[in-house]
Amino acid sequence: MKSYLRVVSIVLLVCVLFAPGCTINPVTGKKQLTLIPPSEEIALGERTGPEFEKEFGGKVDSPQLQQYIAEVGAKLAAVSDRPMPYEYALLRSDVPNAFALPGGKIYVTAGLFRHMTNERQLAAVLGHETVHVAAKHSVQSLQNQMGAAIFAELVGVIVGGESAQSAEAATRLFVAGMVNLPYSREHESEADEFGLKYMDRAAYNPWGMVELLELLQSLSQSKPGLFGDLLATHPLTSKRIEDVRDIIAKDYSAYSPQMPEPHGQRFEQMRRLMESATKK
Repeated sequence: MKSYLRVVSIVLLVCVLFAPGCTINPVTGKKQLTLIPPSEEIALGERTGPEFEKEFGGKVDSPQLQQYIAEVGAKLAAVSDRPMPYEYALLRSDVPNAFALPGGKIYVTAGLFRHMTNERQLAAVLGHETVHVAAKHSVQSLQNQMGAAIFAELVGVIVGGESAQSAEAATRLFVAGMVNLPYSREHESEADEFGLKYMDRAAYNPWGMVELLELLQSLSQSKPGLFGDLLATHPLTSKRIEDVRDIIAKDYSAYSPQMPEPHGQRFEQMRRLMESATKK
């Protein structure tokens, strides 16, 4: 009990000292320290997005495929707890992964999309990453990784009108941090829990999340080298899968894994298109 009270006291003290940056998380309702306002968060994503995309081979060159990813993402963005200029795109990289930049830029790689078998699994990935943005997990993780002072200074250089050379160097540092940004188990748990809620709100079967996590677990065991980067940034445990199953049983019992997939034909068409587009 004393330990709990001490933690609460520290949180309250931090919020007093950094009152302008202490806000209520719109997803969880918890207090959190965020050192940059939404306007800078959005500008940060806009400025660093192109460099980040280049790191993973750029966007897949297919307007039809990018529109499909954007349409699935838009359904989840529309029901998120924090309005942001969300953008969803498919990157060419064969390395399976998904990313959420501060400000709302969300990516899934061709390497991950290739292993999915239906649209609800894609919605699970995009919903999970949408929560990372809505709950400010990306910002929080960067603050923790770099240190609050360095993070705030780096953002200031990137979005604050510094010299082009300084901004370019700061952007490279930021992108390097985002590529290997590890989310805590708490963040992953929240992204799963509220990702399920977003899927339900957007009329996607939440069992897609279980299917996705079990698929990743199976593939990580059969191809550990291929999935190392994804699991390093998004820790996956058997308990995490059990927790998702428990949430579905408790809150979304109207769904079942046997329910037909209404978008099956379109998904298969898009996956074939992706294979063709990434051979170029």
